[in-house]
Amino acid sequence: MSLTLFHSPGTRSIRALWLLEEMGLPYELKSIKYDSAYFASDEFRAINPMGKVPALFDHGALIVESTAISEYLLQRHGPSELSVSPSDPEYGTYLQWFHMAESGMANYIAVSFGNTFDMDPYKVSAPFDQYCRYQITKALEMLELQVRDRDYLLERGFSAADIALGYTLFFAQACTGTVFSDEVQRYYKTLLARPAMQKAMSDLKPPEN
Repeated sequence: MSLTLFHSPGTRSIRALWLLEEMGLPYELKSIKYDSAYFASDEFRAINPMGKVPALFDHGALIVESTAISEYLLQRHGPSELSVSPSDPEYGTYLQWFHMAESGMANYIAVSFGNTFDMDPYKVSAPFDQYCRYQITKALEMLELQVRDRDYLLERGFSAADIALGYTLFFAQACTGTVFSDEVQRYYKTLLARPAMQKAMSDLKPPEN
């Protein structure tokens, strides 16, 4: 089997696992309980020098970072209806949400969560924590406008951008207790109902408002 995914429940590796399931690709799953000491060890850094999950191996080649792994799978193991071509009118919207899910939301959530629980690598000043929370709020307001008249981010239907953002919404509720608006919560429940997401999340129970 060419694809091997190193995964920990509740982490960004859910994105890769969910996409593998949606694409119907065969893969080997190496599920590891989250352990910061083990991830920092020489043993695990021999697997992923960054010392974190996800880590995907394709015929021995390593790919890290959840959204990069998603793009890799779509391009290398596609074609897939979950990706959007540059000629598609919704290509810009697709790219925007695919990357905003991490850089414009999850990154701020991680910093604020870590700061709240006094985790050394994430300690920031009160003003910067407020800035992170402000960015999260703005992104959720933008998302509410995006999904108010549709089930998914794009008019054409479900895409890999929904996978990227779906994990971010899980992260927001699981780690910060974020309360979504009715429109965002409806969208999130639509994602939770997908069998592939349920399988990717089968080792934990996603919280709901």
